[in-house]
Amino acid sequence: MEEKTIQSISKKVQNLSLAFQPIWEITGSGAVIKSYEILLRYADGDFFPFEIFNELTRTEEACKLLNQWYGNKITYYLSKYPEVIFNLNVDLQQMQYTSTWELLKVLSQFKKRIAIEMTEFYQVSNLEHKRLFFESMAYIRELGMPLAFDDVGNGQHSISFVTKNIHLVDMVKISLLHLQHLDPITVGLYVDIWVRIAKDAKVDLVIEGIENQTTADIMTSRGIIFQQGFFWSKPIQEI
Repeated sequence: MEEKTIQSISKKVQNLSLAFQPIWEITGSGAVIKSYEILLRYADGDFFPFEIFNELTRTEEACKLLNQWYGNKITYYLSKYPEVIFNLNVDLQQMQYTSTWELLKVLSQFKKRIAIEMTEFYQVSNLEHKRLFFESMAYIRELGMPLAFDDVGNGQHSISFVTKNIHLVDMVKISLLHLQHLDPITVGLYVDIWVRIAKDAKVDLVIEGIENQTTADIMTSRGIIFQQGFFWSKPIQEI
């Protein structure tokens, strides 16, 4: 990789930042924070930087710089907050590179306090992709870190894909933001199906996109004890 390219990538990596959004557990006496999802941000942006992320995961050299930055930041927070559990998003695109496997190995020293959420962007569309998927899942499991399917129902994480592979994870996450075009009764029935699937598979179910008290109450009445969304808390810069 040319020196100018390395400098350009390094500059973009240094403009990255982390935000944290709590996942809440609803109990009989109220709500407590179960864990914090780690969210990637760029400069002053409030959303995931897709273009920057794609550029930083396009080559081994770029991804190595990204993973070095991730490793420093995440180990800092894990050390600073020894009682806090974190959820880290990992895309299968990253798993193509040795540096990502090395990052996960480093983070596994905190395996009781960090879970890996596999994102939905990378398509498992051929035999090589399937091999990478299953080897990655097996490796993370071997390291002892809990696994989750993020944003179920979108991208790679179709209902078919997730239900066929649900035995590989400890948690599934569904966002209501993708269901806003549906009426509340239909959304409720959809959630009920996932409550049953999660119960049968013995995995936790997290509902994301909780925007108001009414939605939170409806989800709680349907047995959803793990909730995430702006009603509970917007992403924060510091815990």
